[in-house]
Amino acid sequence: MRTNGAADGYAPDRAADQLADAVQALLRSWRALTHRAAEGGAPSTMAVLELVRLLGEDERRLSEIAALRGVDQSVVSRQISELQTKGLVCRRPDPADRRASLVRLTPAGQDLLAQLAELRRDWLRGALARLPDTDVEATARLITAIAEEISERAAGPPGAPAAPARSGHPALTSSRGTTA
Repeated sequence: MRTNGAADGYAPDRAADQLADAVQALLRSWRALTHRAAEGGAPSTMAVLELVRLLGEDERRLSEIAALRGVDQSVVSRQISELQTKGLVCRRPDPADRRASLVRLTPAGQDLLAQLAELRRDWLRGALARLPDTDVEATARLITAIAEEISERAAGPPGAPAAPARSGHPALTSSRGTTA
């Protein structure tokens, strides 16, 4: 990426690269923790953990889960089958469309969801213990805003140029009033 050569030394391309590297490092670390959780009997992949979290208390169609995760429905179907074999989810025909299935967590799946939520909180509490709460909250808002921006851009037609960043999103505006 090119830098803009700004006088204050701020290089948005360098900052974007650093953020991308940090996100990748965070994902690698999270994967390592999920593998460690697998040793304790939890599902062994991030995808399955995310799937259980997405189901939560709700009953959802496979197509809805696939759309939420941004993956093909066949991927979700295989993962749901794995969870069903383990007694963590159950399927039933969708009364509105018998060709579709509705999926929900079983009581065992709900117990696992609670255990995974507590495990995730423990991991994050430990990782964030030295940071002020205000920094953690600001980081969560910023990551959420960035994820929303990326999702909006990803929803556009393939090959279309990225839309310029919206100014004014509270989490994307620095304390100086400029877009971060």
